[in-house]
Amino acid sequence: MINAKVTFFAPVYTTEDPEKVRTAVSNMVNFGRPKTEEVRPELIIGANPKSEEKETTCDDTNPFISDAENIKQTAAVSGDLKLLTGVHYLIRKEEIIDTANTALKNGIDESGCKTFVALNKQAAFMKHISFPADIESLGAVFLEIETETPDELLRIIDWLTPPTKEGVPVYELKMSEL
Repeated sequence: MINAKVTFFAPVYTTEDPEKVRTAVSNMVNFGRPKTEEVRPELIIGANPKSEEKETTCDDTNPFISDAENIKQTAAVSGDLKLLTGVHYLIRKEEIIDTANTALKNGIDESGCKTFVALNKQAAFMKHISFPADIESLGAVFLEIETETPDELLRIIDWLTPPTKEGVPVYELKMSEL
């Protein structure tokens, strides 16, 4: 299996209920998981989830966060590929495989080993997935996937968003094939 680091995080603005933001992140991570396997995002004080205690790959130069001084906390969770099972399911449920593929590929950095996408926070709270076209006024749930090689990242994207014909996947990879 591919060794990847997956991070979901969302800023908690001063006008937001931290538990609702935590729920939005949790919904993206846990959708379709049995209750016994759920992962609970942590609330980290301050706008930047990167700290000595919490090793994440996010920083204050995030172009999607335009109002950092109004962020009081961040809801975050990091782990391996298993954190993507909820997103995998929701992409199919919402029938947005091609849209998700474009968003994930557009988010690939210059190294080719990392992709970064924003997910609509309100949709996430309601157990839906949506890739906003622009910066969200109330922030977003962010997803970062980092691998050791560009080929590994493309393989994960192919698992999440396989090629389609008339909106139906041509083939489906299993997580065990990664």
